[in-house]
Amino acid sequence: MAWDRLSAKQLTTLQDRLVREQVQHAIAPFSPYWKRRFGELGTAPASLTSTEALARVPAVGERDVSPTADPAGMAGLVLQATEGGFALHAPGPTLRRALRLRLTERDEYRALVDEDTKPTSYVWSGLGFRYPIASTRGDLDVIARAGARLWQVVGIDGTDALLSALPTTQTAEHQALQFAALATGTPALFPGDRLPDVTAAARLAPPTALAVASSRAAQVITALADAAVPFDRLRTVLLVGAPSAAERLAAVKALSASTAPSPAAVAVLAVHAPAAARLLWGECRQAGADGGLHTYPDFDLVQTIDPDSGESVDGAGELVLTQLGLRGSALLRWRTGDLLPGGVDTAVCPGCRRQVPRLVGLRRNALVLTSDDGRALDLRAVAGALSGRTDLADWRVVVGGRRRDGRGQVVVHVVPTGDPGEAAVGAAGDVRTLGGLLPTQFVATTAAELAAVTGEPLTPRILRRS
Repeated sequence: MAWDRLSAKQLTTLQDRLVREQVQHAIAPFSPYWKRRFGELGTAPASLTSTEALARVPAVGERDVSPTADPAGMAGLVLQATEGGFALHAPGPTLRRALRLRLTERDEYRALVDEDTKPTSYVWSGLGFRYPIASTRGDLDVIARAGARLWQVVGIDGTDALLSALPTTQTAEHQALQFAALATGTPALFPGDRLPDVTAAARLAPPTALAVASSRAAQVITALADAAVPFDRLRTVLLVGAPSAAERLAAVKALSASTAPSPAAVAVLAVHAPAAARLLWGECRQAGADGGLHTYPDFDLVQTIDPDSGESVDGAGELVLTQLGLRGSALLRWRTGDLLPGGVDTAVCPGCRRQVPRLVGLRRNALVLTSDDGRALDLRAVAGALSGRTDLADWRVVVGGRRRDGRGQVVVHVVPTGDPGEAAVGAAGDVRTLGGLLPTQFVATTAAELAAVTGEPLTPRILRRS
């Protein structure tokens, strides 16, 4: 059955089965971190038989796996299967083929086992710190298949010519675009993100599709236009990284000011891979931003949690991701730091009519802030540190811009139950330890004053205890 035409009942049945297989035959037996974590929670992996049951497992992020922000600590997520483990947990047809090859073709047998068990490549990801995500040979096949699906969604095929203006570093986005082009036979150039190199590549092979980081899209399009690069063939611009409304508008304006065809003839579409993910989701050509990012229900399980409490919710909240059928690093209930204002939309897409879980209005990396010097403040860890203190009756974390110059700031308002100075100092220490960076300011206040803290009009988000 087609991956994008499943009824609600078929989708539930499929994902329940894939959750059982992923948890019981991959993650629970072979992930050192999740072995320990299930033991701490008192959760029997055999009880996780459905998406509903999985939603009761507390979501985790990078600092849960590696509290000291050491990239080596993320190795606990990598599945460490052995040949014996493969024999115990491989699907029946695969196991029967392996047993036959073990007797007749040892090299092919070894390749078959390694395809499912041996990490062979890595990409770098992360919000609070950078860490590697492992993939097996079989995972790379899944990435290629997902890339072919992405091309279907955004309307690119083998007759197109792709120009990527992304850095040629080992990231999920760069790898996914490469594999999408390979899987569909699409000519593609990956010159890197230096504008002279991008311009030279565009002159060599005028693109029909341009992939560019959403934060730099307008700059790159303007630079290409200034260099008189012919845009007459361009029909698709992929904004990599879930663009904000301002970034999307800036790209459209840059196209309108260039020699590109009319804005209606060029589709400006978002593609996005959340933190630690290996697959790119995209908006469909028919609905664009209104249709949201289309996920792959047999590869991804997308759910939401309350970003302050970590409790599962059905509507708006932080996106958590479980990857299904992939080995390498085990992403189970992974906190992405992305916010969904309306939750996961499972209705039929109003544009392409695909029936897959879609993410409309996603805000990338909304819960992890980066300072001017590159250090990160994880607001989820801030909320966790404040919630765990008994000397605070209430608190607010206000994120916004300073009124005098618009620069970003994070102000923590706390209502102490005892000495205000001791409470503020203690809370600040916990926040630094768990969040990686101190907020701009700590303010000890009263319950009445706290009730008046709204953060408007500059604050896009308020975290709170009550």
